[in-house]
Amino acid sequence: MAQAQSFTDGQEHVNDAQGDDRQHAHPRVSVAHYGADEVIRQFLGLYYSLDFKAELADLGITRWQFLRRGKAVRALRAICIALWGLALQKSFPNDAGDFFAEFRARAPMLAGSWKETARLHESVNAYVELLAPKKDADFSPVASHLAAILALHPEDAPRLRVKLSLIIRNLYVLIFDKLV
Repeated sequence: MAQAQSFTDGQEHVNDAQGDDRQHAHPRVSVAHYGADEVIRQFLGLYYSLDFKAELADLGITRWQFLRRGKAVRALRAICIALWGLALQKSFPNDAGDFFAEFRARAPMLAGSWKETARLHESVNAYVELLAPKKDADFSPVASHLAAILALHPEDAPRLRVKLSLIIRNLYVLIFDKLV
């Protein structure tokens, strides 16, 4: 029998050299299993807490630009949902599809027959498709799409694209960090 000293608490663990099938887990190590409800609830809390004031200011969208501001907020909310789906794929590769499908079926902002709900659902689908080829490696296709929508003048699009790429990256990092 071989004995090993634990690095963390000084407890001895005995490994049977004859191939004992029992696994000796460290008492301080546990594997967490998350269900769809818990993961969805965590994201909904984050989703409803986002206000995008700083992001809109970075984009040069003022309080008085009502239509442009509303369009930007709707787009950023749809992007957040698509980014959450992307973060799920990275964190829960086996369950991501089920979690995301359940969220899309039950989430208050996506369920229902209102015009705004349908528009958000279409936007989420569009951003999921834009994110699919490069995943989290490059957000410029999404930024380019959104810059084309939000730019007041064609010459503003390149500047907006760069800012939006950074904003989307920051949103992804926030969502990924708060996933569970």
